[in-house]
Amino acid sequence: MPFLTAKKLPSTFRGGFSAISLNVINRQIIVISGSLRKASFTTAVCRALVKQMNETHKTQAGNNIEFVLRDYVRELPTYDGDLDVNPATNPDTQTPPAVVVDFRRELSEAHAVIIGTPEYNYNVPGGLKNVIDWASRPFAKHCLIGRRIGVFGCAPGERGGKAAVEYLRNIVPLLGATLVGPELLFPKINSLISPDGNLDPSVLSPLTDMANQLAN
Repeated sequence: MPFLTAKKLPSTFRGGFSAISLNVINRQIIVISGSLRKASFTTAVCRALVKQMNETHKTQAGNNIEFVLRDYVRELPTYDGDLDVNPATNPDTQTPPAVVVDFRRELSEAHAVIIGTPEYNYNVPGGLKNVIDWASRPFAKHCLIGRRIGVFGCAPGERGGKAAVEYLRNIVPLLGATLVGPELLFPKINSLISPDGNLDPSVLSPLTDMANQLAN
């Protein structure tokens, strides 16, 4: 299988959003892979979903939505309250790192979010937990409030990331976001992705159903 990696943040490192994003696309659905591994099955699934949804939507008249894969797990620093804005405990910090500012702004402006996760030690990977930690602050004023979020899990094993998905499905409503779609688990995912990155219909069909719900 070819290495598949996510796009990096269109942050201060990247010179901002593209002209297409600014002038034509006015709604983005952010897709997040919870895995860092270059040949990650989760990232491969996310990438295939983004490709399928964008190909489908670009043929529809009046389409103004784009699915975008982001590499937040790689871009964000480890959460440190001393780097964040918290007047009560850290009055000297006025703004968090620039990459965090861009990340939070992008999520706050997103039409919806999709999170794909593997399962590490019966939970989400540490990098994905770090994304949630940055996104869920400042308390009661963060960028996930009001967002519509869909989640799915995949793994080579029999469980399909069940524990990680259960964690996400429990935490999403607690963060003030709306959980969209059923529990989606894809066990033995290594046998359901072709060498060129195409997904088996048993994976692609339920994922596109959820993505279409989020696009509405």
